[in-house]
Amino acid sequence: MMKHSIALCLTFGCLQYAVAKPILMEGNLDQWESQTFGSATEYKTLTDASQGIVIKAESHKSASGYTYQQEINLNKTPVLQWQWAVEQFPEAAASVEMPTQDFALRVVVSRKGLFSGKKAIHYVWSDSQPVDTSWDIDGNNKVLVASNGQQGVRNWQTVFRHIQSDWQTLFNERIEDIHSIMIMTDSDQTQGRAVGYYGDMQTLSVSNIAENQK
Repeated sequence: MMKHSIALCLTFGCLQYAVAKPILMEGNLDQWESQTFGSATEYKTLTDASQGIVIKAESHKSASGYTYQQEINLNKTPVLQWQWAVEQFPEAAASVEMPTQDFALRVVVSRKGLFSGKKAIHYVWSDSQPVDTSWDIDGNNKVLVASNGQQGVRNWQTVFRHIQSDWQTLFNERIEDIHSIMIMTDSDQTQGRAVGYYGDMQTLSVSNIAENQK
């Protein structure tokens, strides 16, 4: 049975029509661009018994990801849903006094600003910090824990995040769109190894969620 980690805020009300937009399906990265920050993390597809085709990401002292560069209208689909599973957290994370900036699993939503540069929320799976814990990487980048704890290999979670609500909380801004989504597994700062899995991803309207919860 798939575990569900649901973090939804209905601050902006239900939408009239049910809308869903696939972003990542069956490990297909054709619409995603590779992005490397030093050495490259290895991304490959494999078949999972419960999820079908997924992406395995394995980092060895590396940091790279894939970016989906398309504008997403948050007034229509403010909720981002994805599946992920952790196998190994960055090895040195337990010895770091402050929360590490390396993560076995990370989903980053970003938007371009007119004057302040690009801003982003880094949704992560943390081995130690509680869900909804947040902290700053810098003024334009916020980390938000979407899943936590040692779950075991390929113990999948489905995450729902209301991007508009999270953005309002973290940046005190009401936004209507985002411009990119990135998946990234990294262990360059801790100089260790991290392994995670990414399943399907889609954007949803709030009414989609209501239907799913009946």
